[in-house]
Amino acid sequence: MESLLLFFIGILSIGAIYAILCLALNLEAGVDGLWDLGIVSFFGIGAYTYVLLTAPPAAHHQAYILGLGLPIWIGVIAAGIMGGFVALLIGTSSLRLKREYFLITTLAFGEVIRQVYSNELWLTNGVAGIFSLAPPFRTTLEPGAQQVAMFALLVCAVAIVLWLVQALTISPFGRALKALRENEPLAMMAGINPFSHHIRVFVVAGVLSGVAGSFYVWYNTLILPHQFVADVTFFVWTAIIIGGIGNNRGAMIGGFLFIILHEALRFLPLSSNMAETVSSLRTAIVGLVLILVLRWRPEGLLSEKRARIVVRGS
Repeated sequence: MESLLLFFIGILSIGAIYAILCLALNLEAGVDGLWDLGIVSFFGIGAYTYVLLTAPPAAHHQAYILGLGLPIWIGVIAAGIMGGFVALLIGTSSLRLKREYFLITTLAFGEVIRQVYSNELWLTNGVAGIFSLAPPFRTTLEPGAQQVAMFALLVCAVAIVLWLVQALTISPFGRALKALRENEPLAMMAGINPFSHHIRVFVVAGVLSGVAGSFYVWYNTLILPHQFVADVTFFVWTAIIIGGIGNNRGAMIGGFLFIILHEALRFLPLSSNMAETVSSLRTAIVGLVLILVLRWRPEGLLSEKRARIVVRGS
């Protein structure tokens, strides 16, 4: 019974990490209308920043720089800062492009940065990755209690991110983003600067994605380049479409539902032949769920609440 409970806690822990990514992307795409196909790049940058700052120095068979062994909270903060800084660098040039070119640029950057992880051995130890990274509470709690405590931390992080994103959404800044999303020329006539608003929300999403990357290292206790392929971006897009693009709570729920659908099938007690078949069908099953949601709930499980304008007579 305990092992089953820990299994579900593990699934929900990775779901919490994806929920943060979904909230970051929903702020960009659902609120601002900024369609980003490279959110995995900031996710990976945050993860590698965290590892290079908190991991012990490289052993004789490894080849990565830094390895400063800093406290994990410094690594988490640095992961967010680096994610936001790189988003600022990329956004400064790419956000001036037309939207279709912005899509291509963000997608290309995600692949370029993954090639850096894979090929720059001096920086990241290449495809061999970095293993045996210490999660929180390793030295103070038993393995089961450690997993529960880490899940509690992730739930608190999701709650904080949801509060932050929701506060931004209902603020005057968020209303300006929605105006740009609905009709950018009209919003410009009202005095809203598109680039200024887009770059700020892009940086915020980069910060949140970078922090999520550090949490991902907590969960896996290792880091490899293939963990940050373009599939991650499309998985997050699928999750927010299922949950309800434009609705922050829907995006968060979509992250949890996607992981439950995608990961739970991996651990079914099946024979080796059947397990291989079911594993290969995971993406197809998620795709089927997406089709059903789009068929019966085109706006997602929780649709965006449109603001009501009440006109009072004089």
